[in-house]
Amino acid sequence: MIQKRIRQFLTSVYQASQSTYFGFVQGHAHLLPEDLNQINKLVGLQSEKIVADFESQFAELVGEGEAISYAAARMGFYDLMRVIGVTKGDEVILLGATCAVMVNAVMRTGATPVFADIDPDTFGSCSHTISSSITQQTRMIVAQHSFGIPCDISPIVKLAREQNIFLLEDCALTLGSKVNGVGVGNFGDAALFSTDHSKPLNTLTGGLIYTCDIDLARRMRISQAACSELSIARQKALWSRIMLEARYCVPVRYGRMALVDLFVSLRKRLTNEGEGFLSEDSALSHVTTYPYPAKLPAFLAAIGLIEINRWPLVAVERSILLMRLISALSDSQIGICLPKAYTNKALQIVPLRFAWVEPKGTNVRKAMRHFVHVSWTWFMQPIIATSEPLENLGYRAGSCPVSERIGPNMVNIPCNVAKKDGAKLIALFKRVYV
Repeated sequence: MIQKRIRQFLTSVYQASQSTYFGFVQGHAHLLPEDLNQINKLVGLQSEKIVADFESQFAELVGEGEAISYAAARMGFYDLMRVIGVTKGDEVILLGATCAVMVNAVMRTGATPVFADIDPDTFGSCSHTISSSITQQTRMIVAQHSFGIPCDISPIVKLAREQNIFLLEDCALTLGSKVNGVGVGNFGDAALFSTDHSKPLNTLTGGLIYTCDIDLARRMRISQAACSELSIARQKALWSRIMLEARYCVPVRYGRMALVDLFVSLRKRLTNEGEGFLSEDSALSHVTTYPYPAKLPAFLAAIGLIEINRWPLVAVERSILLMRLISALSDSQIGICLPKAYTNKALQIVPLRFAWVEPKGTNVRKAMRHFVHVSWTWFMQPIIATSEPLENLGYRAGSCPVSERIGPNMVNIPCNVAKKDGAKLIALFKRVYV
């Protein structure tokens, strides 16, 4: 443990020495002082109108349905399962490239998580492996769109309808992407969106369930109304984190973020200061110091409204950055490792991350560690963000062979990068393949 801490500290010092460093969180450095002042006044206060406005405007980004918000997307996922009656004896099919909090949410209902393998062409859900995972106990299929790339959703929709199984689109990592002109989130019975700080639209923490089913939306709102608010202390801690990320989660200072986090963690241990992040449901425990599920705080919804106004321009900038990153690889052998979705003309991709599998992925990540926070690479194993043995979370070794095979060679580049920093990212990226 001591050696691990020393390595962590030395890595943080090294990162802090880098003059330009890209992470997977884009802080709110763009918020104006008057915005921050108004948002700060909402910390600890309830405002149904602000939350309702955020839900309504977010839903308009997706389609013609309704959106119901929560303090975290997995809380919305859990509440949805509870509302439609998922319970002990049922099975929920997840992608074998997911976050532990999704598994935790399933296990909270008493249901059993079942893992289907990934589609290497999209890094998302695969209809063939979902089909082979269905049993008489299957109550829900979760179809995941990864990294901003839509999965091959049409055959999954057909399968779910034929089997009369509830279909949830997991759009936590994807917002604004389209399949033949139809936005993700509009294919299933409902869709899950995350507004966590590493997701497409950042409110630090939060998420929504979107649906065009009027009756389901009504029942979800009744259930949401019964949820508790996060404590004022928790909200204040979240506000402090927003201010911290606004300062440090920009390329000129991002390298210092890991070192800052170490000192913040030490200070909290010495002062018993409360934690802000809702990070206690990434393992087996169903006991948390915050209500689960919980309502989205009004001040986070207020940030969300600002981010929604920025979204049309942000989405265009990210799509352009993706094209430039792909172009930067045109003279490299890496092209054969890109998922086919990047050249699928039926797809309009608004990327969260530029992702690919590199035969020497470990070496590439090592080369990129000078300018990218590579320890945040996603899906290097079938379930991420947990220290639990995967079998404790219901995963059986060998059940998702594609995920297990390509995961260790996964490489990620952030696309939630401000336009002014995109050229620098591409220039540094090109050096890896010179």
